[in-house]
Amino acid sequence: MTDSNDRKNAIMGLVIIIILGAGIFLLVMMDSNFGKAIIMFNEEIADARIHLVGKVTDMNNRELEDVTLRLEFNRPKNFGLDSEHIRETRKINGSFTIKKSRYTSVSISFYKPGYRIEHITFYTSKEANNPLSAIQENCHIKLREIGTLAELVEGHAHLEYDEERQLLTVFDLSEIADGKLKKKELKLGEAIPFKKYLCLDFERDNQGEIILQEQGQGKYKKLLPKTFYLRFVSSDPDDGFIPADTTGPDKMDITWLTQAPEGKYATKELKFSYKDRMKIHFFFYIKCGNHYGKGLISEIDASDNTKYKNGLLFVKLYINKNQNDLNVNSK
Repeated sequence: MTDSNDRKNAIMGLVIIIILGAGIFLLVMMDSNFGKAIIMFNEEIADARIHLVGKVTDMNNRELEDVTLRLEFNRPKNFGLDSEHIRETRKINGSFTIKKSRYTSVSISFYKPGYRIEHITFYTSKEANNPLSAIQENCHIKLREIGTLAELVEGHAHLEYDEERQLLTVFDLSEIADGKLKKKELKLGEAIPFKKYLCLDFERDNQGEIILQEQGQGKYKKLLPKTFYLRFVSSDPDDGFIPADTTGPDKMDITWLTQAPEGKYATKELKFSYKDRMKIHFFFYIKCGNHYGKGLISEIDASDNTKYKNGLLFVKLYINKNQNDLNVNSK
């Protein structure tokens, strides 16, 4: 009996020793990995170097004087859970050189009266001479003149089509001459009382039914409208859209549209294929009566249409208050 107890005690002691040994080994490894992480994090900060050399010009490549640079140097701390910043302001004439060690990015705002502000963040993690790299020898910043801003009527709307809620949202354009853009919610199927309006619609079959298609895979598969349309309903044959040419600047935004084109605004609908909760930037010019403007579609959305057909377009409009004025320049 004593021998049996001794064996049990010996085995238990051995198990305890093994467990303690494994625990100590894990602690050592964890401590070692933690130490390595600290070293790597510190080395990343120590090696970070900002070196930007460049110039600021107008769109015709003429160097600009008396430009204000507002800088914010950034770096992570506490393993990226927090960050720290230092801020500086500089005045330059045409060219600039920016150097800083132990910071991983710099955010710069370029200011000059009469020109649009340019905000850019440069990163040390980007390959040298990449347009967003903090290491560049020939950084070229172009500022756009603001010019004469137009007096615009502005409005935005989520244009919805929803069978479940029996809801249709339209953009009423019938009172533009009075400086009004209105979003109106109507009962789906009822007569629309406005002479001119924008609405959401879809590609339909010969019976007038919305054409649906499957999106996604497995449990994420959904049945959604195949094609979305932004429709301009108007009896005036001169009313319509012209899609804007956005093949130019990488940072295209609504301020790049400054002059509405002359010519035929023959398009009465803009067409989009759906992609899951798609963020887009589709720009267009619009003519409504004797008023010219511009617009942006920035979002398409829909839920599973197995039971009810539905969808959404988010639209912004900017219409010149003055008749026959092609100026659509905005802030």
